[in-house]
Amino acid sequence: MMRALALLIALASPAAHAFPSYASGDGFRGAELMTPDERKAHVAKMQSFHTFDECEAYTAAHEVELQKRAAEQHVTLPAKGGVLFDGDPCKVMRFMGRVK
Repeated sequence: MMRALALLIALASPAAHAFPSYASGDGFRGAELMTPDERKAHVAKMQSFHTFDECEAYTAAHEVELQKRAAEQHVTLPAKGGVLFDGDPCKVMRFMGRVK
């Protein structure tokens, strides 16, 4: 029930139509480890995908880079996860019809 409610709220928000939590450029895991230009480029890249596989390949490589930066800065990234789709932006995009 809570997942359905969260889904309805997410789909009703204007940012969800553009791209969930990424639309602002700083609402995603690891954003604090990126420069403003890198965050902007990451958002643009995420919005450019046409297939789930493209998205998954990019996010896997991006995760490696985030982990490297976190280690260099002696910080721990928050755990992956979320109310919907385990926090996986590619799964969210597939559900929203942005990728196939």
